[in-house]
Amino acid sequence: MADGQAPAASYFARNYPVLAIPVATDDPPGFREAQRAALFSLGAHFAQRNDPAIVTMPTGSGKTAVLQASAFLLRAVRVLVVTPSRLVREQIYDDFRQLGVLKRLGAVPSTLEPPAVFNADAKITDWEALRGFDVVVATPNSASPAVDGVPTPPADFFDLVLVDEAHHSPALTWTELLKSFPDAKRALFTATPYRRDELEIKGRFVFTYDLKRAYDDGIFGQISYVPVEDFSEGWEDKAIAVAAERQFREDEAAGFQHRLMVRTDSKARATELLEAYEAVTKLKLKLVKSDHTVGHVKRIIADLRSGELDGIVCVNMLGEGFDLPNLKIAAIHTPHKSLAVTLQFIGRFARTSGEALGDATFIAAPSSIKVEAEKLYAQGAAWSEIVPNLSATRVLREERAREILESFDPDRHQDPDIEELSLYGLTPYMHVKVWRLTDAVRIDESIEFPYGLNVVYSAVSKDFNTAVFVARENKKVRWSEDERLTDVSNHLFVIHHNREKGFLFVCASKRQDGTYQRLSEAITGRNLRGLSADTLNRVLLDLEDMKFFNIGMRNRASNSSAEQYLTKAGGSVERTIAPEDARQYLRGHFFGGGTRDGVDITIGVSSASKIWQNSSARLFELVDWMDSLAERLASTRRVVTHSGLDLLATGMDVDRLPAPVFLADWDKEVYTRPWHVIVPGRPAIPLTGFDLIADHDGCTDYEVPVAIRGHGLDIGLVYDVRGGPHFRYQAGSSGIELERHGASSTLIDHLNERPLSFFTVDLGTLKGSEYHAPWNPEDAPFDPACVEPIDFTGSGVCINTEVGTAKNGHLSIFQFMEARLNAGTAPVIFFDHGSGEIADFIEIREVGDETEVEIYHCKSTKSPKPGARVGDAYEVIGQAIKSARWCGRKGIRSKIESRMTTGGGNRFRRGTFADVERLLARPKPPVFHITVVQPGFAGGKLSTELRQLMAGAHLHLRHADVTGFKVLASP
Repeated sequence: MADGQAPAASYFARNYPVLAIPVATDDPPGFREAQRAALFSLGAHFAQRNDPAIVTMPTGSGKTAVLQASAFLLRAVRVLVVTPSRLVREQIYDDFRQLGVLKRLGAVPSTLEPPAVFNADAKITDWEALRGFDVVVATPNSASPAVDGVPTPPADFFDLVLVDEAHHSPALTWTELLKSFPDAKRALFTATPYRRDELEIKGRFVFTYDLKRAYDDGIFGQISYVPVEDFSEGWEDKAIAVAAERQFREDEAAGFQHRLMVRTDSKARATELLEAYEAVTKLKLKLVKSDHTVGHVKRIIADLRSGELDGIVCVNMLGEGFDLPNLKIAAIHTPHKSLAVTLQFIGRFARTSGEALGDATFIAAPSSIKVEAEKLYAQGAAWSEIVPNLSATRVLREERAREILESFDPDRHQDPDIEELSLYGLTPYMHVKVWRLTDAVRIDESIEFPYGLNVVYSAVSKDFNTAVFVARENKKVRWSEDERLTDVSNHLFVIHHNREKGFLFVCASKRQDGTYQRLSEAITGRNLRGLSADTLNRVLLDLEDMKFFNIGMRNRASNSSAEQYLTKAGGSVERTIAPEDARQYLRGHFFGGGTRDGVDITIGVSSASKIWQNSSARLFELVDWMDSLAERLASTRRVVTHSGLDLLATGMDVDRLPAPVFLADWDKEVYTRPWHVIVPGRPAIPLTGFDLIADHDGCTDYEVPVAIRGHGLDIGLVYDVRGGPHFRYQAGSSGIELERHGASSTLIDHLNERPLSFFTVDLGTLKGSEYHAPWNPEDAPFDPACVEPIDFTGSGVCINTEVGTAKNGHLSIFQFMEARLNAGTAPVIFFDHGSGEIADFIEIREVGDETEVEIYHCKSTKSPKPGARVGDAYEVIGQAIKSARWCGRKGIRSKIESRMTTGGGNRFRRGTFADVERLLARPKPPVFHITVVQPGFAGGKLSTELRQLMAGAHLHLRHADVTGFKVLASP
């Protein structure tokens, strides 16, 4: 319906000079401080910008006055007011056509002629017919071109659009209506600038007045929650009804003119509730439903105001935008899970404006229902504290989102198909790969992505050292060889550098180690250090009530063929970890949960320097989460979970050698997926076919000289525990190339990506910069029975000659051992001495229905007499530890087969490869023994250091499923 025709000239520009903004005091009416601030914020925003302005003001704090006054302040030509419902449209129309609220506040003269206002109570079919009006009040259903029958309006028809309850604006009908006026000033008013579905309310926050400030300023009064308990099964609704009537009568007796709202979520339930209230109370109630006419609803509201009715039963109605301060009692039969709807509902009852009004009361049965992580309906919930703080926290969260997201500058050369991509709508999975990075680096669109990933969108925030990329990948389908058939995938990458703490994070939807590695190298130009388990463990700091669902444990004997990784899964699995586990295993990955600052979270960590939380987040939350991780990762505080997880040792980051190194071994992948050395003019040779030697005597505080020898090559390397990178060639050494299944790599790149494992003289282990302390000596007591004395000298053995023929008719150690083995009955004796050896001798025996494999490592001494020199032990004990890698049915078979063709001549001293296959194929798995032969040891005079080395090696081999360990020494 229309209210007369407006003159052609601008009503609001003409009457702008009469606008006053009086300050409210105790007596004369006027604008509250929040209303004045909101109005001035709108003026300041539109003086410089034209993007939508968001004003956050809770229900009942005076939005309507700001909305009307803004039309004068901005000297609008024609105004569109968009409301969420018919009832709110009627309220705003009734007030705007009289300038009621502005005249009551003294903002305009009482004699001022009001503007021409059109109430769009049906679909608008002819926009041109409305040109004579100053204001059009409409719902999206009556004005949006997304609705059938509504034509697209002229783009310049309105120069000011005022949106009430703007949290609806992401909906299609609202969006299409707002897009119709691209040059208009758009002011979006809402009590809750966020949505449960996390869709973006597009605009810039210009003023925020949250529920807590309104409560502190006295605009909202006290809020009480009255739980209804101790009712029989099936009597919950009637119990709430009785409690609601009791509260109504108490308020009435106190002189308050309060009204009741009974809230539920369906029409069928509303009818049931009306019958329940009629059965157990004398309250005068009527039902209000969405299919009632506006006239019918208005009559019911009039009866509420006059006191003809005590209350109403409604289904999600009379909520947002509705103005009836006397509604002070709410009987909640079906709580809403949305924080925005809940806060609007509460705000409707908490206003203090009006006469004969007291505190608001909410009545409901206690419930475990969470309103966005807060149990509002729990027994004892203090709403006067919870609700204002919950509102303030949620608004601050939204402001933080805008602060971060508005700092991003998108690339102007992006794919036009996604140039309007909203960062607000990105919800990456909270999973990151993290490295140490203290240097300043560029985090921007200059980052070169791995081959096959074509960047189609990028945006960079210099303020937060973060870049967002969308990369497109075209891959040939697996089910056809036709290259025209491809699958197109889009991948999200978020790269964030916390410079203060020195960590680089990459969150990627394409989570592959190769992609992470190439990205980190593209950013920094070098190989980066991952984090140790000790550092990663700090993500558990400040986490309470921890429970773990999945825990991985790594075998301390990492170079063995035994079970390398054990995973425990189930509820509270940390309780199943025993001290015996800790003696054999180190901590691997874990996934669990707990509470931090009262919020339930999950957290997972892998030894590959990855951290995840089992949820998705908005981009700003991801950035804040990565920064919170950086804070904890940089902490020096110790993590104590008070669970079995604490028993499992974690490696620690070191920047100097904790002890000298005596042994180096390849990364386990080199054994399982071999890389080969490219030798010009010769077949490629596997890396495991070379001797790998750590120079114990050449160790410094930071570096270990390493040699790779065999097959005519002698390559010198240096390992530096400080990294950057960890491996380099020694001066004068030539670089070599490696290959595997068509892929190639330099030796140095390979080692920096797959570092060698080093053993310190106390049998601690070191890989990259991560150090694992040695065994507890109490867990590895020396067993004297493992030393078998042999009178080598009396047997004519030269203890200084390892192989070949000794002087003066003496036997070499090899000759002695070969004769000793030949004197036995073992079906197989294999001589394996040489570069890339498993051992010097391998003996395979039949013992009943079992097969025993014994591996012998022989070493001579430089000293003329046996003694207790630990220097005589390092190489041979190291060989024993490394040979555990082959102690398995498949490993020993394949290694013997590959060694048959190297070194020249027949390596079998007894038996054939067919005997090897027959013995290893027996039903029972073979049992392995490792024997060290060192005549330089005086078995009865072993030093403490030598005993500890033997004991540690013995324990390591037991964990590697090696049954027996023996040392053949001089008496």
